[in-house]
Amino acid sequence: MGVDRRLPWWAALGSAALGGFLLDVATPGLAWWPVAFIAVPLVLAALWQQRSSFGALLGAVAGAAFWLPHISWLTLYLGPVPWLALGTVMILWFALFGCCAALATRFLARVLRARALRARWIALTQACTVAGLWVTREQLQSSWPYGGFAWGRLAQTQAESPLAQSVSWTGTAGLSGLLVLLCAVPVAVAFAAGAPSWRSFASPRAIRSGLVPAGGVSLVGLVLLGLVPPAPLLGAPDGADERTLTVAAVQGNAKAGIFDDRESGDVLRAHLDTTRRMLDELDERGDSVDVIVWPENSGEFDLPGHVLNSARVAQLSSRADAPIVAGSVLRDRSARSADDGSGSAPEETYTNSAVVWDAEGDTGVRYDKRRPVPFAEYMPNRPFFHALAPELVDLVQLEYQAGELPASVDIDTPAGVVRAGMAICFDIIFDEHARAMQSTGAEIIFAPTNNADFGRTDESAQQLQIARLRAIEMGRGLVNVSTVGTSAIVAPDGRDLDRLTPYTADWMVADVPLRSGTTPAMLFGVGVASMWVALGVAPLKLALASGVARKFRGGGSTSTSRRAGTSGA
Repeated sequence: MGVDRRLPWWAALGSAALGGFLLDVATPGLAWWPVAFIAVPLVLAALWQQRSSFGALLGAVAGAAFWLPHISWLTLYLGPVPWLALGTVMILWFALFGCCAALATRFLARVLRARALRARWIALTQACTVAGLWVTREQLQSSWPYGGFAWGRLAQTQAESPLAQSVSWTGTAGLSGLLVLLCAVPVAVAFAAGAPSWRSFASPRAIRSGLVPAGGVSLVGLVLLGLVPPAPLLGAPDGADERTLTVAAVQGNAKAGIFDDRESGDVLRAHLDTTRRMLDELDERGDSVDVIVWPENSGEFDLPGHVLNSARVAQLSSRADAPIVAGSVLRDRSARSADDGSGSAPEETYTNSAVVWDAEGDTGVRYDKRRPVPFAEYMPNRPFFHALAPELVDLVQLEYQAGELPASVDIDTPAGVVRAGMAICFDIIFDEHARAMQSTGAEIIFAPTNNADFGRTDESAQQLQIARLRAIEMGRGLVNVSTVGTSAIVAPDGRDLDRLTPYTADWMVADVPLRSGTTPAMLFGVGVASMWVALGVAPLKLALASGVARKFRGGGSTSTSRRAGTSGA
C-alpha cells in the first residue's frame, strides 16, 4: 500500500467541492439525508494520503462548498460581512481537518506498511483515525471561538432518517463518528487496492481487492444503525413515564425581526390575540390545556415591569386555568462604562429570559438564556470590532449576559408540578446545555425561539432539525415554538406530534409524555466523544513527532524516504 496512491490534484479539488456541496444538500431545506453518504466519501477521497499543505487547501474547498450555502441565511438582512466572517472561521476548521486527515493517512500508510500489516488493517486504522479527526473538528468548532457554533454537524443530517434513533445510544458526537467511519472504510479499502484515480476505483483489481465487500460492510452497518430502537431510560422509577402534559404552543406570526417595521407592543399583541382565538376554539370543544408556551421575545421588553401587559397575560392565564411561559428581555445589572460613541459596552446589561405567568401574574419562575449569541446578543471585543465595522456593531445595542440560573424550572400546572428543561433559541444546539437540562431533572424540553431575522430561509428548518435530534438524544418530548416558524411539538422518538405552517398566526396542542431517567447517550456521550477524539489525535501526534524527528536527523533519511516512495507528508 503506497503512500503515493492519492487522487490527482484536479480530481481531488472536484471531489472536495462536490462533497462539500452535497453535504449541504443533505440538510434543510432539501434535507436529502441519504446524500450525506455520498458527500462524506467524496470529501475523504479527496484528502486521502495527500500532502498536508494540499490537504489543507482541499479541506478549505470542501468547507467553503458546505458552509457558505449552509449559512447563507445570515446575508438576508445583514449583508455579506457576518456571513463571510462566520463562514471563514468554519472553513478554517475544515482546512485544519483536511491538513490533519491527509497527514495522518499518509503517515499510517507508511508506518503500518513498514511493519508488514495487511492492507485491510491499515485501511481500518486509517478509517478510524479520519473518523476521530472529523469528530474532533466538530467538537472544536462547537467550543471556540466565543463559545463556538455547534451547527452543521454530520449527525444532524440524520434527524429525520431511520438512523436518528441511534443517537440516544451514542450521543451526537458518537453518531457523527460512526457515520464517518462507515463512509471511510470503502475509501480506505479503495486506496489500499491501488486506486489513485477515479477510473481505477472501478477497476477489476480494486473490486477483487475488496472495494465492493467493504462497501457492502458499510451498507450493512448503516442498515443495522437504522434498525436500532430508541434507548431505554436508565434510572427511571416504575410508572414514572406514564404522565403526560397537554401543551399548547402559540406562534403569533409577529413582526419580531430586528428590521421589522413595528410599534412597541405589536409582538405581545400578536401572541395575546392568537392565544385568545385558541382559547375560544378550546372552549367550543370543551378542551383544556396544562401549559401554554410562547416564543422567545414574545413578551417584549421587561414584561414583569409593565403593569398593563402583565395584567393582560395574567388574564389569559386565568381564563385558560394554565400557566403561560413567555419570553422577555429583562434588565440585568449595571456594568462597564456608558456608550460614549467609541464602541465601548453599554451602561446596562440584559438577559434573554423566559418567565412564567399564572392568574396572579409573575410567578417568579424564570430562566435566563445561558448561551447568548456573540455579535447578535452581545458584542465581544466591542472597541476592536467597532473600528472595523461600526455600522454593524452599532446594531447590537443591548449587551446580554449569560444566564446563571438552573437549566430546568418547576412549573405548577393543572397536571401537577412539571420540571421543564429550558433552551432559548441557540441554547438547544450545545451538548453542554443538554447535559445541564438532564442533570437538573428535565421531564420535558421547552425551546422557544425567534427566527424572524432569517425570513423564509433554511435557518429555522435547520434549527428544528437540531432540536429534533436533541429530543431523541435526551429521550424527552420537546416544544419548539417560534414567533414565525418553523414550530413543532416533537415526541421523545422524534415524531411530530403537531406542527405549524411558517408565517401563520396559529397554535398547536398535543399530549406530550413526561419522562425521567437518562439515556445512554447522556450518561456516556462525553466518554464516547472523547474516545473518537483520542482515535483521531493519537496517530496525528505520532505523525507530527515523526516529522520532527526526521528533520532533526537531517537530509539523509529524507532522500532515503523519497527513493522508497514515502516522502514526508
